[in-house]
Amino acid sequence: MNFLTFILLLAVGVCEAVLSQKLSCPHELKHQSLQRVWCRQTSAECCTGFAFNQNTQMLDGGKLKVTQHSHSFTVVMMEPDHSGVYWCGVLTKNNTIIKLAEGYFYSSSGAFIWSLARWILLPLVLVVTLSTYVCLSKKKKFHYEKAEEMFVDAAAE
Repeated sequence: MNFLTFILLLAVGVCEAVLSQKLSCPHELKHQSLQRVWCRQTSAECCTGFAFNQNTQMLDGGKLKVTQHSHSFTVVMMEPDHSGVYWCGVLTKNNTIIKLAEGYFYSSSGAFIWSLARWILLPLVLVVTLSTYVCLSKKKKFHYEKAEEMFVDAAAE
């Protein structure tokens, strides 16, 4: 059964890696009270996206999850609509974005395929694992009975 646990944990990890992508955005203490920014780069110096406060936990209808920490915040993009460079930062009082980090995010077309395939593959893995376990248990019992039979035959002679 340890094999089954390993397979399920691996599948969950692969699913998480395929479906979500994240970016950690460290900031200085003096930026703690400023609005946070999440956006997709549209040109070398511009981006479009969201400005949000320190209490925000979700954006874009749940596609973005935000985790706030004392010296950083992390944005997890659950299903990227577009591939590209994304920024996180803070918005100054004169509406200038201070970029804290950037990362390349991949479109979720592969994630959609995986989200369908995993519902087929995971039960299949379960069936194969259980079948193997049952088959090996029967084979082990058969070998035990054969060995016992040979021992009885040898003792009778």
